[in-house]
Amino acid sequence: RVLKPGGRYLFIEHVLSETDEFFAMQQRILDPLQVMAADGCHLNRRTLQTIKAEGFSSVDAEYFELDGFSLIKCQ
Repeated sequence: RVLKPGGRYLFIEHVLSETDEFFAMQQRILDPLQVMAADGCHLNRRTLQTIKAEGFSSVDAEYFELDGFSLIKCQ
């Protein structure tokens, strides 16, 4: 992937919980199943740390969690 000079990289990503250790544990346990069921999608990534480590001149990002989110939520 290439980002031209002065370009912006915008992303929204679901990642490993940073505030709820029990939920994070569930994400780690269920990750192999998620990978098989969702075309390689992982539940346990720390995408923001990866982006910051890639050497961008500036990274302006925000981590947030959705209130009331759970692994399976019936509507």
